Amino acid sequence: MAAGISKTQRWLDLIAFLIGHRYPVSVDQIMTAVPSYTADYESGDTTRQQSVRRKFERDKDELKDLGIPIETVDYSINYGGEMETGYRLSRRDYYLPYLRIVGGDSEPGDDVGEARQKGARTVELEPPELGLALNALSRVAAVPSFPFVSEARSAFRKLTGDLNPDALDGTVTYAQSDDADVTRERLRELTRAVDRRKTVRFRYHGIQRGQATDREVHPYGLFFQGGSWYLTGHDAGREGHRVFRVSRMEDPDVNEKSPNSHDFEVPEDFDVTAHTGRAPWELGSGDEEPVIARVKFTFPRSLWADRNGHGRLIETDDYGNAIREFEVRQVNPFLRWILTFDGDAQVVDPKELRVELLLLAQKVLEIHEEAAE
Repeated sequence: MAAGISKTQRWLDLIAFLIGHRYPVSVDQIMTAVPSYTADYESGDTTRQQSVRRKFERDKDELKDLGIPIETVDYSINYGGEMETGYRLSRRDYYLPYLRIVGGDSEPGDDVGEARQKGARTVELEPPELGLALNALSRVAAVPSFPFVSEARSAFRKLTGDLNPDALDGTVTYAQSDDADVTRERLRELTRAVDRRKTVRFRYHGIQRGQATDREVHPYGLFFQGGSWYLTGHDAGREGHRVFRVSRMEDPDVNEKSPNSHDFEVPEDFDVTAHTGRAPWELGSGDEEPVIARVKFTFPRSLWADRNGHGRLIETDDYGNAIREFEVRQVNPFLRWILTFDGDAQVVDPKELRVELLLLAQKVLEIHEEAAE
């Protein structure tokens, strides 16, 4: 073993070797080129050789967890006569895209040409697109409970020089969720499961109070909708596609067996964006009966609800008020949506939902009273 070489240096040596090769390299090439591996690998001692090989596998997996896209690929040797397993780190995937703000008929400068020679892509933003990006980043950067708030603030700073995101105008009103830290930790585990295509097990607390079930899921993707994170994938126990709210999960456990192989394949027709157009209260696990809610919209808010297709019309009265029916799979997002109408929408049925709405309104009031004090 090479003395005095830290794990960080070993990682950097491995990255430098892989990034310096355009084609896949074998494990033998890696072992003889990376100093931390070489002495043990060439010692002739079987035990040391097996140990250093395991060390390499751990290094590779840990780097992948950190976002270094090391690929394991099969490639041909001896003019196609044999197949061998090798490793590759594509420059195009490794280097961050070169961000360039353009306007009018400007041409790429020398810096862009240099970036392209290194294998980096170039992302060009027109001034209007930059404005949209800054606006979006400013909103999520101002919400501490957002799981990637640090990344959003970093991106905002990079687009605006050294402007401090804390100095943003106060257009975003938020309340920090009590379980924001727990959600962030769960997302790290679930992201790892999605990336590696590994089965995840967890206990899920459904919409109906007091009901919790054990789930085994092939996670296909994660998406953010209406202030909450959701996992979508195949539920092995239910033999069907399901959507789970991350905050309702308890102790997600990612399968650690055979870390270098996938537990499943994502269907070719899977598209996570198919879920993002739905209202948050319509997203549920799919195996529980939805709550049928009836809401009274006072005139003229009733016209707005009708024109935008919210719910199903049940009845109207002589004053233009309307009662509309909704299938609710996530109660809390639905009630928070009702609160935004400032009394122009009132839950008529069921009674339990009316009570929950009042309790939520009281909680929101208490939060803002504390902030004002």
